[in-house]
Amino acid sequence: MKIIIIGGGIVGLSTAWALARGGHEALLFEQGPLPHDGGASYDQHRLIRLPYADQIGYCAMVVDALKAWRRMWDDLGESHYAEVGSLALSSEEGDWADLSRQTLDHLSLDYATLDKKQIEALCPFMEVPDNVWGLHNETGGLLFASRIVEALIRDLGRRGVMLRDETRIVGVDPAAGAVTLENGKRESADAIVVAAGAWTAKLFPELKRRAVPHRQVVAYMDPPEAYAEAWNRAPVMVHLLNDVDIYAAPPAGGTELKFGCGQHRRPGDPDKLDPLGDGEAAEVAGAFRPLLRDFDDYKVLRGQVCPYAIAPDERFVTESNGPVLLIGGCTGHMFKFGALMGEQLARTATGETAFKDFKLWAEGRHQSLTRD
Repeated sequence: MKIIIIGGGIVGLSTAWALARGGHEALLFEQGPLPHDGGASYDQHRLIRLPYADQIGYCAMVVDALKAWRRMWDDLGESHYAEVGSLALSSEEGDWADLSRQTLDHLSLDYATLDKKQIEALCPFMEVPDNVWGLHNETGGLLFASRIVEALIRDLGRRGVMLRDETRIVGVDPAAGAVTLENGKRESADAIVVAAGAWTAKLFPELKRRAVPHRQVVAYMDPPEAYAEAWNRAPVMVHLLNDVDIYAAPPAGGTELKFGCGQHRRPGDPDKLDPLGDGEAAEVAGAFRPLLRDFDDYKVLRGQVCPYAIAPDERFVTESNGPVLLIGGCTGHMFKFGALMGEQLARTATGETAFKDFKLWAEGRHQSLTRD
């Protein structure tokens, strides 16, 4: 089968990879360069972690995602992953980390609970309140995002997959199974996979309330010399405070320390996102002040603006119309599922998986682990 893919981020590239492995013809269109450093997939690292609050389906999907990444490493002949584990903090019953613990119990997945002393032994740069306990997983860690994207582009080129960069799609015709390019030309296929991320609503305005484009800022940091080695050994960190959603990617594998804050985002047009403002990166970093020793000795190296599409319920948005299959509403947590999502989209686009089953899966409605 011939499949058109719209979008050259991690999902589009992974879909092309899965289709090529299955003997299908993939034609990928990316509106910018490949790799596209203005997209959501091109960054030093992305987190992959088991804790997912009470979203049992997505927690189970992470287990499968890790298996899919191993299949990709085997296929590429190179791995771009560091298993450093994850840490979340809980300060009250029923909060995000406590719900994550219950979900891990439901799925019989391993974890450890740490007291204040154990957390600070694991992360000496932290100053933990007395009422806090930690949820620690050895499974999970860092996906080196830009390296993965670059490796996939090289692999697809070797496979002869047609990658059309700097080519914007301006229309999708489900009845004809065709797309219209900005220059007016049309291209048809047996199926069309739309993985346009924050640009989804540009093609499908009816989805603008379900896949809302947002502007997110992250901060790259230089930690104090006294804590540099501890940060190099640290796990990825999520939901460290209940009043603000902060997360951190440690500087493993030659990367830099990255801080993020879920509250520091706002709606924005992905084609003209506001540039980084003075002090924005420092504001993101400032959310970590309550938990870090010698916070004033941390230096902001720079900030980075990322475009995301966010669904109100933070579940993936799926649509099907004839030969057109769409995934959106990525909410910043799509990358961890990239390899697995590409495999599932390829199966659905070629008819191996029914859309109704794909939809339930992508929305995290399955409540158990798959068994190999």
